[in-house]
Amino acid sequence: MRADVSERTLQQAAVELGVECRVNEPLGPHTTMGVGGPAPFLLLPRDAASLAAVMRELAASGTRYRVLGAGSNLIVADEGVTTPVISCAHLASTIVREGDRVRAGAGILVPRLVREMAGMGLSGLEFAEGIPGSVGGCVRMNAGAGGRWIGDLVREVDVVTPTGGLQRRTPGPGDFGYRRSFVATEHLIVVGALFEGRPEDPATIRERMRDSRAYRLATQPLSERSSGCIFKNPEGGSAGEVLDRLGLKGLSVGGAVLSDVHANFIVNRGGTAADILALAERVKREALDRSGVALTFEVELWRDA
Repeated sequence: MRADVSERTLQQAAVELGVECRVNEPLGPHTTMGVGGPAPFLLLPRDAASLAAVMRELAASGTRYRVLGAGSNLIVADEGVTTPVISCAHLASTIVREGDRVRAGAGILVPRLVREMAGMGLSGLEFAEGIPGSVGGCVRMNAGAGGRWIGDLVREVDVVTPTGGLQRRTPGPGDFGYRRSFVATEHLIVVGALFEGRPEDPATIRERMRDSRAYRLATQPLSERSSGCIFKNPEGGSAGEVLDRLGLKGLSVGGAVLSDVHANFIVNRGGTAADILALAERVKREALDRSGVALTFEVELWRDA
């Protein structure tokens, strides 16, 4: 946060806007990896209007900020961050059917959306059944599994702009790609999205969900703390397969371990963010030195250094 934006000023603005503001809030408990130090302020707007008002306040003061979803694709440094953090966890959690489409709030966890669409007899999102992120975060990063992508089903996205404007966007060709979206590129914040479904028997949909869940249980360390896949897949290949061939499963630094179930997962067995990042950097060096593959992070890293 800029030095000229005082704690009292931001807290007072949050009170006036009706937005919960937590001071020196540890971020580890807000992530699936479970590590990370505090943010000076954690702002928790409950709807698009209050989020837009927060954004206008931050823009007017020139204050930098970070945006937090479900924390499932994030590693926060042990020292925490110096910027305010806006949490989308409490944003509108409604799911409304509109014909063969479903409009969902950004704070909804994707597995819930998958289940509710199945109950409505709308298929298409079953592949995402085990993805632990929120609607907002998954749209932002275009989360996917098994060659399917959230962006393929998105027909509209409601967003707040960096200056506090409210927009409804209809994605076009090129707005979504591998682990990217126009949302991230334009620094927008998702408050809701409209998903396209296909009418189908709910029992058939749920059977595919069970298959997806069973596959994930067999191939991913779902019972342990992680942030999902650490690295993006190199072009034409799989990061997990590269690391598996190098025999790196089980490699550890402190309490961080490269999973013996899936080599592209680092699991936290009582480690720190420093342990996790040190292990990740070691794995990157091994992949480059021994196979010539330059891996890049898929997870988002929050650190000020």
